[in-house]
Amino acid sequence: MTDSNAPLTAEDAFIGRTIPSEVRPDVGYRIERLIGQGGTARAYYAIRVGPDGQQPVVMKIILPQIVRASNQTAAMVIQKEAVALGRLNERIPRCPFVVRFIDTGVVPYSVGYQVLSLPWLAMEYVNGGIEGSALDERIIYSINATGYAFDSERAARAVHALSSGLDEIHAVGVVHRDLTPANVLCCGSGGTEMFKISDFGIARPVGLAVTFGNVAVGTPGYVAPEQTLGTQLPVGPHTDIFALAAVIYCLLTGTHYFDARTTVEAYQEIKNPKRRSLRDAPKLCPELRDNPAAVQALDAAFARATAFEPEDRPATAKLLADSLLPWLNDQPRSVHVSTRWLDGVEKLNLSPSSIERSWLVRHPPGDDRVVLGAAWNADGQCLSATTRGLEYFDGVGWSTLPPADCFADRQCFNVKQLSSANWLVTAAGARLIEVSRQGTTVLAEGPDRQIEFLDIEGELEDFAVVVGRASGRPPLLCTLIGKRWLKPYEVNDVAHISALSRLADDRWLVVGRDRSSRAWAGLYEPLELRMTNLPVPLTRALLGCVSRQHKNIAVAVGGNGSILSLEGQQVGASVVPDQSDLTVVDLDLAGELWAASTGRIYFAKEPLGHIKCLWHDPSWTAPFVSLHAEMGHLLAMSVDGGVLECRNFMPEVAER
Repeated sequence: MTDSNAPLTAEDAFIGRTIPSEVRPDVGYRIERLIGQGGTARAYYAIRVGPDGQQPVVMKIILPQIVRASNQTAAMVIQKEAVALGRLNERIPRCPFVVRFIDTGVVPYSVGYQVLSLPWLAMEYVNGGIEGSALDERIIYSINATGYAFDSERAARAVHALSSGLDEIHAVGVVHRDLTPANVLCCGSGGTEMFKISDFGIARPVGLAVTFGNVAVGTPGYVAPEQTLGTQLPVGPHTDIFALAAVIYCLLTGTHYFDARTTVEAYQEIKNPKRRSLRDAPKLCPELRDNPAAVQALDAAFARATAFEPEDRPATAKLLADSLLPWLNDQPRSVHVSTRWLDGVEKLNLSPSSIERSWLVRHPPGDDRVVLGAAWNADGQCLSATTRGLEYFDGVGWSTLPPADCFADRQCFNVKQLSSANWLVTAAGARLIEVSRQGTTVLAEGPDRQIEFLDIEGELEDFAVVVGRASGRPPLLCTLIGKRWLKPYEVNDVAHISALSRLADDRWLVVGRDRSSRAWAGLYEPLELRMTNLPVPLTRALLGCVSRQHKNIAVAVGGNGSILSLEGQQVGASVVPDQSDLTVVDLDLAGELWAASTGRIYFAKEPLGHIKCLWHDPSWTAPFVSLHAEMGHLLAMSVDGGVLECRNFMPEVAER
C-alpha cells in the first residue's frame, strides 16, 4: 500500500496514491483518475482495496484553499455530514435512493512549509452507461431517442425513488439544499433504472450554524426563496421539496420550471404566484398531454410545492409524491420496460461498444455460505437466499438480515426483484414474502402449505407462475392469476425444474432434467394447462434460462456448454467451444448474451452468435449461481458468495 505522504505527481497531487482508511487499517483507497471539480472539492475515481474485495468509489477531497480559509470548519461539516448520512446505512437493506456514504478521513497535503489536513469522503460510484450518469443527461438522451422527455411510467419510478430518498435524508437531520437534475445520479436501464440523490456539497445538518460565509447557495431555478440573500425564511425540508418539484417538472418536460439565470431572477419569478403549465411544454409525453385532468392536477401540485411561503408546501416529499403518482402510474414500483424507451434504443442502435473493460472482484470467493438464489439492483446491491437464511450484499460486504416472524424457520429458496428497493422471496410453506427497508410482508400463500415455493416468474398482481416442490409428487407449476390460485400442474416425467422465464403474456419457458437424467425444456401455457416439450441438446440438464419479452427471445443453458435459443417460433442450439457446463445466463436489454460456468464468463453479441470466454480464473472453484447484465455492466455471484463485476467504460459517458 502506497504511503499517503508519497511524492506528488506533476499532473495531480493525488492520482496514483493510496489513501489509508482511518477506520479499517487493512483498507486503502487507490486513486486512479480525476472525474470532476467543484467550488469546494475535487472528485476522483478510486478503488477501495481490502481483504473483502475491491469496490469502485468516488473520493471527494476538500480543496486546500477551502481548508486554509475555513480553518476547522470544513472538517467539522464533513464529519457531521458523514455521521448523518452514515445513519442511512444502519438499516438493511440499504437505502438505494441516496448515493451511499462509505468512509471518511483526512489526508495530509503540503503547501509550502504548511501541512494541511484535507478532509475526504468516499462515496458510492455510479456509472450510468450509454444514457448518462446524471438525470439531466438522461432527459436529453430520452428526447433524442424518443422525441419526448420521460414517459409517465418512467417518471413515476423517478418520483417514487427521489421522494423516498429525500424523506430518508430529512429523517436523519440533513437538508440537501441543492437538489437539481445534475445532482441526481442514475444507473440501470429500462425497468431496472435507479435514481440516487447525490452531491451534498452544500448540505447542512439541521441546526448547524456554520457556513462558508454570507452567500446565497443553490442553483438558480431550483433554489427555494429562503436560500436567497436578504430573506429571513428558515431553511428546512420544505426547501428540498421546492427543488424536488422543479426536478420532477424538468424530467417530464425537458425544461426548467423557473427559467432563471441568477438567484435574483429566480426570486422574482417565484414570488409571482403564476406558474407555467405542463401543456405548454412541447416535449411532454403524449399520454399526459392527452389527459387534461392529469395535466391540471400535476400543475396544481407543482404550484403548491413551489409556493413562496414554506408553510404552504407539502410537509414531506412523500406527500408531494402522493399528489403526483396517481396521475402518472398507480404502480411506481413496476419493473416494466417503457415501450417508447425500447423503440428509441432500437432506433438509435446504441448498443455500447467498450474501449476499456474493467474486471473487479467485489468480494472474493471461498466463504462457507451457500447461495441458492439472488436478485440484484443496478448499483450492485443484492439480496440472496442462502443456507444461512437471507443475506444482503451491499456492494462492499455481506450482512445477515434479522429474523422475521413471517419466515418462522421456513427455508427460503430464491429471490426476485420487485423494484430497486423491494424483493420477493420464495419460501417453504407455500409462501411469497416481500422484503424491504420497512420490513417483511407475506404477499401470497398457496392453498397447500406442504408445497415449497422454489422460484417465480411473472407479476403477483396480474399473472405469475411458481415452481413448487412437495414430497411424493412430481415438480409442480402453481399459477396465480388476479390473486387467485389455479390447480397446480404436475410436470410428469420430469425429475427437476431448474428455472423458468416468461416468454410471452401467456407462455413460460421451463427447463430442467427429465427422469432419464437428460436435459428437458418445455413451453407452459397456464390458461390451457398445457406443456409442449421442446427439442433440446443432448446433455445432462438445462440449468438456467432467461427471456426478453420485447424481443420475443429466450435462452437456456446447461451441461457441456449447451445453449438453447428460442426466437419467435424458431428453436436453435449452439455450444461454447470448451464445452464447460453453463450454470446461469442473462440477456441485457440490447439482446447481448452473458453466460457463466465455474471460473468462466462468456459473452456473445446475440444468443446464437459467436461466443467467447472473456474472463477465466481457475481459483474460482464454485459455479456461478446468478448473473445481472445491464448494457455495459455485469454482476456475477458464485455459490460461495464471490462477487465479480465487469464494466465497459465509454468515452461519451460522463462519469460521476
